[in-house]
Order: sequence, then structure tokens, then C-alpha cells
Amino acid sequence: MRKIDQLTVGGFMLLTLALGCAKDANKSSTSGDGAKTTVPRAALPQSAFNLWKTCNGTPYNISGTNGIAIPVGNCSTDIDAAQQKVGQNATGMQFNGAFKGGSNANSGASEEAVFVCDNVTQWNGNEMGFVKTLENNDLKAYLQGGGQYITALISHNDNGYHTFKCQARANNTHMVDFYVDGVYNCTLTNNSGSYYNKFYYFVGTNHWYGGSTPTGQQIEMYNMTTY
Repeated sequence: MRKIDQLTVGGFMLLTLALGCAKDANKSSTSGDGAKTTVPRAALPQSAFNLWKTCNGTPYNISGTNGIAIPVGNCSTDIDAAQQKVGQNATGMQFNGAFKGGSNANSGASEEAVFVCDNVTQWNGNEMGFVKTLENNDLKAYLQGGGQYITALISHNDNGYHTFKCQARANNTHMVDFYVDGVYNCTLTNNSGSYYNKFYYFVGTNHWYGGSTPTGQQIEMYNMTTY
């Protein structure tokens, strides 16, 4: 993914392809194919994550909860993350939380994201999750894999708290269903990627590459779960 490649200097830049989020005519408004086989596999505590930064956006455990906050720093290049230490086989993920963003970044390279990925070395593997671009405060569903980066708009200017879930399909490993607050939102397909039952790491991260100061912008994630 573009934002994850930026975690490593000189990372491979992927082709970005923005597609509409396809509604599946065979789905109800509240459930998808993945929901039929969804079983929680791992609830992830704060201690399951390494918290790190490159500049002044310092991730921290939210006291009295199982949550983690990842503020957006304001150095010219500022990358911060909560990264799961040890992964697990999974078909999806869920968390409660908020993407508190804005529209004051210089470009869409500045962003916040929560996702699961199967490569935390080159950051160029299969990934599925949610990303907010900070030049327009758009929240999107996304898939990465096989050199493709596919997104679809979920909401605009929504900094509120929600439950976010993505679930890969068993009957077509190129497809992932996305849910917000328990309601089926859409499905993305990437025929260059594969998402069902991979060895995934749960990650929350943000990147800042310039703009007016992003005061108050941060990811908050609670009740992190893989499926």
C-alpha cells in the first residue's frame, strides 16, 4: 500500500487504482458472504502492539481502556504506528474507534489507516482495511495486493466513533466485504490479491508529509479483533 511503502525509505511505489465500491445484489443490507463464517479468532490487547514513531506523533495506550491512540505528527516527514508484534492466520478484522482527520494536508500522501497485512518487511503484500486521506478528510475502504491499490469512498468529514470491519470471502479469495456499525457497506475485488486465511498483522498508522498543523488529528482504535 502507498502509505505502508512509506514506512521504509525507498519503498516500492504501487500503482494506485481507485474503483467504486461494488454493492452485491445478492447481499442484504446487513450481512455479507463473509459474515456467515465469521468467528472471532483473537482479541488483541494493548500489549500485543509495538508503538513507534519517526518524529513527534507519539502513539500511546489509552488509560482505562484496551484502546490505542496514534496522533498525527507535524514534522515534514512524520510516520507513526501501532504494529502487532506477532501475527495470526485470519480472514478479517474489526475494531471500534475513530479516524479524527482533516483537510489541511498538502496531498493524499498524508493519511491515517487501520488494516491487516501479510508483509511487514517490504509492506508490499496483501492488505485490507480502512484509510483516511488528510487533504480531503475522506474515509475509504481499501485493498492492496499484486501491485494494485484499490479504494472506495465510505464517508466524508466524519470524525465520529464507529465499528469498522472487513471480511474476506471464502468462496472468492479476491473479494472483501466492508461493514460500518454492523451494516454491510460494500465489496471490493482485487484479482491481483488474495485475502482469505493469510498470516496477518494488525496495524494502525499515519503519515504526514506537510500542510498546516494537524492539531487533534489521530486514530483511536479499541477492541481490536481478528477473525
